[in-house]
Amino acid sequence: MDVEARAKAIRAGARMSIPGMAIMSVVLVFVHIWFRPRVQTPLHLDLWLAFMGGVVLFWSASMVAFARQRPEATETVATWAVCGKVIQAGLNIGIAASPWVLLPGTDPALQYFTTMMYVWYVGVTTMTSNAGVPISRWEVALLTLSSASFALTQTTPYSIPVALLIVLIGLTMLGLRRLVQSTVSAALAAEVLSAQAAAATREALATVAGERDSKTRFIASASHDLQQPLAAAALYLEAAVASGQGEVRERAIMGVRSSLASTTALIDSMLDHLRLEAGAAEAKVGEVPIDPLLQAVAIQHQPSAIAAGIALVVKSGRGQILADAAMVRRALGNLVANAVRHSGGSRVVVGARRRSSVVDIWVIDDGRGMPPGHEEWLFTDYGAGPADTAGLGLGLASVRRQAELLGGSVALDTRWRRGAAFRLTLPSA
Repeated sequence: MDVEARAKAIRAGARMSIPGMAIMSVVLVFVHIWFRPRVQTPLHLDLWLAFMGGVVLFWSASMVAFARQRPEATETVATWAVCGKVIQAGLNIGIAASPWVLLPGTDPALQYFTTMMYVWYVGVTTMTSNAGVPISRWEVALLTLSSASFALTQTTPYSIPVALLIVLIGLTMLGLRRLVQSTVSAALAAEVLSAQAAAATREALATVAGERDSKTRFIASASHDLQQPLAAAALYLEAAVASGQGEVRERAIMGVRSSLASTTALIDSMLDHLRLEAGAAEAKVGEVPIDPLLQAVAIQHQPSAIAAGIALVVKSGRGQILADAAMVRRALGNLVANAVRHSGGSRVVVGARRRSSVVDIWVIDDGRGMPPGHEEWLFTDYGAGPADTAGLGLGLASVRRQAELLGGSVALDTRWRRGAAFRLTLPSA
């Protein structure tokens, strides 16, 4: 039985033991009132009542402490199972001793009746034994042998048959004890597994619903973003057709080309991410020099950086990485484009640093930074937020998938407070 199942059994047993604690308290009061005038040795009865009363008081204090602390599963099994075992053992030791304290000198009919009650107690204790704190073999044996031994001390024709019957019942209880415990343990384990499966199903359904909603937002955003350059291209085309001036027509044609290029870039971004998501992209890993990679990405994004009033600075990096050259260029380009478009700063630094068997490629800006909590969804598929490349929620998700395909990772360094710092980690050559 695992920790969760056993802890659940202990908690259930603690709740069920409350009536038993009340019944035991009433029984002790009854024994004191009814048996004290009738026993041969009142001192023995007083000692027995003191012992049993102490066990019940410890039982009560433990229940109160357990209810107030509400311990976790590990602590419940490690600490409170031992406490329950001490209480159970104390009660059974006291019950086993009780025939020798209460019954000597009493009416033989009462002795036989009470002996049968002990046998009944052994059966009930065994059959209702809690799976979290099960009754042990020695406790069943102690209760059985005590009752059987007391039966043998009685000078009646039936003392030996009664003692043998008690021993036989005790042996039967020992066999049933194992069966009951294994059955209860299996039932509790199945209940825990069922609860875990239900929780996993709820989580999976929530994930599917979240992905469905994210993809719905993505489709709406993609439709809007694709309409913009196409609408601009249509306006440029109308201007080119309507104008008779060569210079105006040339500018319009350049606008059409730029709008169509933006549309193509958006579609390429969508297709790249869909290939990564479907697992259809393959990485052709080889040795890629770091410095030429950084310079090439900087040159590619220099015009957009100048247009945004951002200084794009490259810190030369030595050495090589193991990667697909085209894939790592797209991943790093996405990070740089993200910083240029959305940072709102004045400077973006791109650099690399070797660390053990990997290389960290940094893209750091001095802009507004990331609001708290954004790192939770920043690299998720179809996430919607201010840091998404091209407004489609694909850029950073694609970077994550590309990095994982290359055996690396990408992360936002939350220690950076004056802007945002993204780290692309890849194996070094």
